Amino acid sequence: MKTQEDIKRAEEQLIEVQKDYKYRLADYSIGELLKKFVVKGQSPNFEDDSISGLFVPQYQRDFVWAEKMQSKFIESIFMNVPIQPLFAFELDEDGNLELLDGVQRLSSIKSFADNKLTLAELEELDLLNGFTFNDLNTARKRKFLNTQLKLYVINENTDEGIRADIFRRVNEGGKRLEPAEIRKGKFIGNNLYSFILEMSESDEFKKLFSSTKDSDKLRGEKEELISRFFALSNNYQSFVHSVKGFLDEYIIEANKTFDEMKKTEMQNELFKTLEFVEANFPNGFRKSENSKSIPRVRFEAIAVGTNLALRENPNLTINSVEWVNSNEFKQWTTSDAANNKSKVIGRIEFVRDCLLGNKDLTLLTYDN
Repeated sequence: MKTQEDIKRAEEQLIEVQKDYKYRLADYSIGELLKKFVVKGQSPNFEDDSISGLFVPQYQRDFVWAEKMQSKFIESIFMNVPIQPLFAFELDEDGNLELLDGVQRLSSIKSFADNKLTLAELEELDLLNGFTFNDLNTARKRKFLNTQLKLYVINENTDEGIRADIFRRVNEGGKRLEPAEIRKGKFIGNNLYSFILEMSESDEFKKLFSSTKDSDKLRGEKEELISRFFALSNNYQSFVHSVKGFLDEYIIEANKTFDEMKKTEMQNELFKTLEFVEANFPNGFRKSENSKSIPRVRFEAIAVGTNLALRENPNLTINSVEWVNSNEFKQWTTSDAANNKSKVIGRIEFVRDCLLGNKDLTLLTYDN
């Protein structure tokens, strides 16, 4: 049973915390939002200098909705189904906004309004299947563009920590984003994570990462692998079982001592590892030349194991990595119990010891 004092203190805490979450609820027509909306990676090109922008930040995922999902969303608008409000941060006094949540919805609307989307697989409004925006009559076009959407605008004075918390709470409520994508918003202002994102887009890494796998299934995968490389290289023996928690904790703690000197050191270590892998592992991090993707457990084993070996012997040279085809290596890098602590440690140290010559390779077994 809570005492009156407990209730009073809880109420005071509620009031105090709410002060930090400042926002206003605004109504915009679809037409107004489209005039403001700036697609990720593009520069604003406003016809009217008085128009403020609605920008997609780096941490937001790219436009990934399939055409069927886009069509269903447009159908909902035509049917007057209540649409979940968008979220945005106020960037400056000019009224420019940063879109926090709603990229997929607003991008779908733009795709339709730009006649890039042809409606398909509609069930309730099946007579609209095959329609583009231009196929609608003038009155219906006008009604569509006049449809009102609600936008929560977070005050520009809200600090980055609160912004990151709002992003996390909005996006962790469902399974809409990959953990690495959530991290982009969660660690706004975190210098180490900004560096991780930079390394994930480096030519040195992308050269070994390039994939033919469905891009939607690889959302956030590059920064996920880079995060694992640094976190496990520096703290793999402390891994327990939750990769997400392990990486988040590493990013928070390591950022406290991250500076230009540390940045240079980490970059050199990553690039040296990638150079060694490219020169000595015929398929890089892949299982075979024709593999479409890089298994995370295989990447961890080879990348981190190589890095640890190079730390012990910076001038390391080897004759062969035939052991990656051994039954023992396959067992260490199976997806079964991939996040088991003993397996994480085991596969990393297996690669390290094979490279350093600390393991008797003649005892390894191979399938015929």
